[in-house]
Amino acid sequence: MDDCQEFHEKNIELEFEIREVKDRMNVYLDILNNIDVSVSELFEREKENERFGFSEPVDYRECLVNLRSALREYKRIYRVNF
Repeated sequence: MDDCQEFHEKNIELEFEIREVKDRMNVYLDILNNIDVSVSELFEREKENERFGFSEPVDYRECLVNLRSALREYKRIYRVNF
């Protein structure tokens, strides 16, 4: 009976660890998805500016600074390291 109880406890422990890993993976996927959407919007805006002859240059340095700030905020909120 002790073996059965031990296996049951180990199973519960592993299920908890799996949930933690999945939650962390979802945070990373959310971060990557937000980056992808932001970059796509930036490229679309740049393409539209060229199409309509607007001379609004895209400030890529500002974009990178904003990206870094957003990543730091994700790290703070979700307590993840990357």
